[in-house]
Amino acid sequence: MPIPLTSRITAFPVRHGKAAFAMELRNLLWTEKFDAFAFAWPTSLLPDAQEAVEALPAIHSLVIRRDGEVKAYLPMDPCDAYIEALRQSGQRRIPCHFLEDDELIEAPLHQPLPDAYLLRGIGMSAYYAMAKDVLGNAEPSALDPQGTILKARGRRCMAGLRNLEKKHTRILFLCDFPVLFRLEELLAEDSISGMLAEVEYKVASDDQIRLASRGGATADDGVKKSIRGRDSQGRVEARIYPVRPALLYFALGEFPFYAGEMEKERADPMAQPMEYLDLIKRIFVETRNQFLTDPNEVGAISIKKIQSALIYLRNLAVLKGRLTPDLIDVVAAAKGVFGNAFAAKVLESGKYYPFFDPLLADDQMLEIGREQIAEPSEEGPATAFNMLEDEPKIWRTLHIKREPNREQQRRYRYAWDARGMCSHTPEDDRIEGFNRAVRRRSRDIDVQAFARTEKLTTSLKDGIDMRETLRHWSTGEIHVRENPPARGQADTVVIIFDSDHDERYPSHTTWYAEHEEESTLTFYATDPMAKLIGPGISESEYGGLSLLFPPRHVENIFDLPAEEYDFRNLAEQLVYGALLNTRERTVAYVSQTKPGLRLRRMAARFKKRLIWVPMAGFSAETLRRLRKFHILNGKEVRAWASRYIPD
Repeated sequence: MPIPLTSRITAFPVRHGKAAFAMELRNLLWTEKFDAFAFAWPTSLLPDAQEAVEALPAIHSLVIRRDGEVKAYLPMDPCDAYIEALRQSGQRRIPCHFLEDDELIEAPLHQPLPDAYLLRGIGMSAYYAMAKDVLGNAEPSALDPQGTILKARGRRCMAGLRNLEKKHTRILFLCDFPVLFRLEELLAEDSISGMLAEVEYKVASDDQIRLASRGGATADDGVKKSIRGRDSQGRVEARIYPVRPALLYFALGEFPFYAGEMEKERADPMAQPMEYLDLIKRIFVETRNQFLTDPNEVGAISIKKIQSALIYLRNLAVLKGRLTPDLIDVVAAAKGVFGNAFAAKVLESGKYYPFFDPLLADDQMLEIGREQIAEPSEEGPATAFNMLEDEPKIWRTLHIKREPNREQQRRYRYAWDARGMCSHTPEDDRIEGFNRAVRRRSRDIDVQAFARTEKLTTSLKDGIDMRETLRHWSTGEIHVRENPPARGQADTVVIIFDSDHDERYPSHTTWYAEHEEESTLTFYATDPMAKLIGPGISESEYGGLSLLFPPRHVENIFDLPAEEYDFRNLAEQLVYGALLNTRERTVAYVSQTKPGLRLRRMAARFKKRLIWVPMAGFSAETLRRLRKFHILNGKEVRAWASRYIPD
């Protein structure tokens, strides 16, 4: 609930740029009625702010000058409660009043406040009490160490509200937390300073009205500009510009993705109110759906891994004493759980705001950075602060390896030397470790296939067979297993990831071992020139591969004409080569499904057997990392390959 000040005035303290306060204000206006809005903002900005807010959901900003010098900018942030109240006043035809003078244009008013997400859980009254304790224990502001500016603001707002009480019966007053604290003190004191401030306010407001009637609005190259009057502190001028979408992150309190989702919810009358954590989850899901086209990459962003990223985010926020993460935390979690490539896409998704005019060129829009702006009609940037910023933005460093753009890939392709290619050493170690694990597992499967079960007589042999013992529980018989001796270990492993889309895999190659601990590798894969991720580094994906260990020289099986041997697909050709080159009686066959009748007959012609090792027995993450590999354009590339290839 808001804070009642008098029988006619209800105060709604605001933390700027936070969607929780904007949504709480919207809920308040749905349940209660007011006949006037009052803001703790400079009176001279009212007409321009009302004009700029009408352009929403496209975001515009006021650039505010005093005596020709840029001082501040005021973005129409859809996640700010002040902007929400301005929109509601226009839609509900409720008059609104700005009560302060132009002192606010001189310097920012930063204030340490509790996490805005607390408002949704504990309510406005409890949050207000917590904010009072926090601000009461905070260090005095360097811009107002004695509190004289705050006291003057409180007197002006009190006098303005007293004046509005004569015209309206129900007033909603939006202000900063420190101003509300001061107003409560003035109302409690009921001192003569309030009456003096009322007289001062009346004289100042009459002077503002008289001077504003002399000024006029002009248009300059499509940019709205107006001069609202002259007071004791100089002439105030405001210009309205559309904000460049790529730089909205510096202007908004929430990240642009959140602002865009709020606008979508606002446009849908049947939409449910958004929860902040649901929004964070939506960033990962929307990034996966919009930016990823490869089914394997989409499958890697699973709900389980998104949950892991959310837990990571929670821990990051707790370490910083917050309940909610910011955009840099979201990107850090995406990098830690999903890798650099997806983290870069999450960053782009988080900074994207969908509502803008595509016909406007960049040189027609306002550019906003950290405490700087660049106007289209001016040369060079100017120092300015954000009037909707309670806490300053700070620079933080997060290293992300972005994917190269088209121009970089073109240069990489032009410099590629087809005469020199080699593998990436960490991936060699990974695949050889997987090869050893598969050969051990295939041996165990082969032994289990020929195991015998018999009743216990004199020896337990290789152990009790619990399944058979439980099956004959009623008879009291105990059954034991007898495993035959191992018949050797498979020297060839065939791994089939995809046997149905041969057109995706134009690269058919045999790679020979560089040393005795490596296998001879035969594979079919995607085109390595289709994705160059660094100088001399290409990324590809296996469709299937065969590993022969100990290594030896073999012919490239893909040189055999498929028409002559009646191969239906590349997978059959790969299995044929494995059966042709193996020296053992068994070949380990790893795939999602069992080898079909054609493959079993092919193995029988060679007097060999295929031992099926189910791919479901390995983790999806292990298989995903195994399937993606990189080709280096020469051994010298290994010196810098790790800078471009994530571990």
